[in-house]
Amino acid sequence: MVCPSTLFLVTNSYPLGTGEDFIENEIGDLAERFGRVVVVAVQTRPGDVITRPVPDNVEVIRAGGPRPAGRAALLAAARGLAHLPRGSWNRDTLRDPRRLGLEAMFEEHARDTEADLLAQLPALGLRPGSHAVVYSYWFLDTARVAMLLAADLRARGVVVDRLVSRAHGYDLYPERAPYGHLPQRERLVAAFDAVCPVSEQGTRTLRSGWPGYAGKIGTHHLGTVDPGSPADCSREPFHIVSCAYLVPVKRMTRMPGVLAELRGRGVDARWTHLGGGPQTEAVREAAASAGVRDAVELRGDVPHEQILQIERGLRPSCLINLSASEGLPVSMMEATSLGIPIIGTDVGGVSEIVTDTVNGRLIAPDFTDSQAADALSWLAGLPDDNYRDVCRASRRIWQTDYDQAVVYPRFCAEALGAPRDVH
Repeated sequence: MVCPSTLFLVTNSYPLGTGEDFIENEIGDLAERFGRVVVVAVQTRPGDVITRPVPDNVEVIRAGGPRPAGRAALLAAARGLAHLPRGSWNRDTLRDPRRLGLEAMFEEHARDTEADLLAQLPALGLRPGSHAVVYSYWFLDTARVAMLLAADLRARGVVVDRLVSRAHGYDLYPERAPYGHLPQRERLVAAFDAVCPVSEQGTRTLRSGWPGYAGKIGTHHLGTVDPGSPADCSREPFHIVSCAYLVPVKRMTRMPGVLAELRGRGVDARWTHLGGGPQTEAVREAAASAGVRDAVELRGDVPHEQILQIERGLRPSCLINLSASEGLPVSMMEATSLGIPIIGTDVGGVSEIVTDTVNGRLIAPDFTDSQAADALSWLAGLPDDNYRDVCRASRRIWQTDYDQAVVYPRFCAEALGAPRDVH
C-alpha cells in the first residue's frame, strides 16, 4: 500500500476551545507519520479560538457547529427524515418515535456539517491520485461526518486508504445516550475499515452487538506522557485525590459520605478534588451535611497541563473514581504514570487499569459508602512495604499499556497504516 500523505482528523472541537485534552498526547505522533494533518473541528461555537499549539504540519479548519436544540432540532429532524437510510426505519425506532427523530436529526446535522466542509475542500489543494486517511476521534457525530468526507474525497479522485474511528464511552454505550439510543450503529460499523475502542470492555460491547464485523473491531488504548519519576505517595495523612468534571455520572456527591465513614473508623483522611462542573455546589453541600467540610478541598477547574504537577505535589495516598459509567479514564492513566494507587468502581474499562489488590481496589458499581470505605481502609492499613508494592505495580501497568511512547506508534502503524518511516 502506498503510504498516505494526508491525514484528516475529525474532532468535536480540538484544538479550539476546551475539551478533548487527551488529543494533545497523540497529535505529535500523527504529525510525525503523515506529511500533512488536517484537523476538522465540527462542533465548535462562534467565538471559539485555537487554544492548544499544534505541530507545524497541522492545519485546522472548522465546519458545522453543535447539534441543534429546541425548535432548531425539530426542524432538523423533519428535514432529515428524507435522508434516512433504510436501516433507520426499524422496529426499534418505529416503536419509539423519539429515536426516529434522533436518527433524522443526527443525519441532517452531519449533512449540514459536511456541506460546510465540502465548500472548504478546494482550498486544501488535494490532487486526484493523492492518498489520504480519514480518522474520526469519536464513534458518533464525527464518525458520520468522516464517512461523508471520505465519500467526497473519493469523488474528487483522492485515494482514501483507511477510514478509522476510535470509540470511547458516550459514543459507544447506548445506556449513556438520549432515549438509550445511538444512531446508525450498523451503518457506521459497516463503513469503517477499523473501529478502535479505547478499552477491552468497549471492544466486547461492539463485537457482541455486531458479531459480523468483529474482525475490524479492536482495542487501542489512549496513552499519556511519561511524567518522569513517580510521585512520593504518602499516607500521613491519608490523602485521597479525584479528578473529574463534576456531573451526575461521576457521583462525586457520594464522596463526602464515604470520607465521613472512613474518618469514623479512625483514619486521618483528607480529600482533594481537581475539576469543576455543575455539581460543585452540590458536592460542597454534601460535605457540609456529612460533617467533613474541613477535610475537603475542591480546587475547581485546573488546566490539563498542570494536573500531573498538582497531583505530584499533593503526595496522594490514592486516586478515587466513583463513576456509574466510564470508558477508560485518562485521569486513571495519568495517576498510574505517577505510581499512584487507584480505587475505582468496576465499570467500563476500569478493571483494565485496576487489578484488584495489586495496584488498588475495585468497588461494586452499586457500592455503599461502607463498601467504598472498606477499599480505602484496606489501602490505609497495608504495611509500608506492601503499600510501596502497590504504588510500583500502578507504575508498571502504565508502562506496559498506557505509555504514549508505546501505544500511539502502535495505533499509527496498525490502525492508520502509517509506520514510523513514512518519510
